[in-house]
Amino acid sequence: MSLSKTAIRILPETIKLIKITDAEYFSAEYKEYISNSKLGLADPNNDGSREKYESGFSSDYSASFELGSAIHAKVLQPEEFIISDIRKPSGKLGLFAEYVYDFRQTGKSIKESILLASEKANYYSGKFTITREKTAIKQSLPFYLNRIRFKEEPTNKVTLYLSDASASKFTKCMDGIERDPNVLNTLRPKGLLSDPECYNEYAIFAEAEVTLESGEVKIVKLKAKLDNFTIDHETQVYTLNDLKTTGKPVSFFMGNTVTQVGDDGSISKVWHDGSFQKYSYYRQMGMYLWLLSCYMQQNKLNYKPKANMVVVETIPEFRTKIYPVKPKDIKKGLDDFKRLLIMVSEWIEKR
Repeated sequence: MSLSKTAIRILPETIKLIKITDAEYFSAEYKEYISNSKLGLADPNNDGSREKYESGFSSDYSASFELGSAIHAKVLQPEEFIISDIRKPSGKLGLFAEYVYDFRQTGKSIKESILLASEKANYYSGKFTITREKTAIKQSLPFYLNRIRFKEEPTNKVTLYLSDASASKFTKCMDGIERDPNVLNTLRPKGLLSDPECYNEYAIFAEAEVTLESGEVKIVKLKAKLDNFTIDHETQVYTLNDLKTTGKPVSFFMGNTVTQVGDDGSISKVWHDGSFQKYSYYRQMGMYLWLLSCYMQQNKLNYKPKANMVVVETIPEFRTKIYPVKPKDIKKGLDDFKRLLIMVSEWIEKR
């Protein structure tokens, strides 16, 4: 595939910036839109394939994802979420316990709720023996009873429940964020005469015209959920900020050059990828900043773009770090995004 013979152009009139929930973003309404994560399933350089791309994501529980979601909610949307004091079991069992309660609230029987929760949480789904059922009920009962006894006051906020282990880490992560004024100053900056505009958890939707190597033109739909971006009219700068949690020392996140001494005493420098490279966050930032830039241009705001990774450590010492994303990494990400989008567009064209 020759990228020089291909092109991607956003159709300006299709750009939409919308404040929506994750549930809406991932709903059937936007199923046909291509995200950075979906493109990752197609990437042959990271064990992706057409089959994985077309099959989509398989949902599975992740304690780190649950913790990251709670931190995102507290930092970016405190007015929309509550972190409950009620603790649930750890792992998939906690998810199972939540679903049992939810199904019971819809009027389903205990037996039916348990079986449905086992399937939805993928907790021994199809292998839910009587012994496992008894163990699950015994370990979930305190959480279930606490939900019934201590119902939170009705609000329009979404309540999140954590296990003891996740709640402990959550508190320490939030303490780390509070100790570093740079985090909130980056996400909610102040201006001299007027404060920059701040946007949290907004989604961008757009259609793009993709010209394939054959010369054929394909229209594809794109979407991105932006953690945070700011528009500073005083300095004429807009900044894309992505909040990430990491279970490794925060200094490893962007990758490092390590000095190594050989058996013969020779000294060499070896590069080690960090999460930024491992999870192709450069592609995410390249795609997101490109879409945001198109939105800014559509609104006749010819400002300078910037991008940051806002990283929170979920292990001791629970440190935080702001990493500006370099232009070379944005370019690398855009090139990678273009390569995958063109490849996927060719697949779509053959259907």
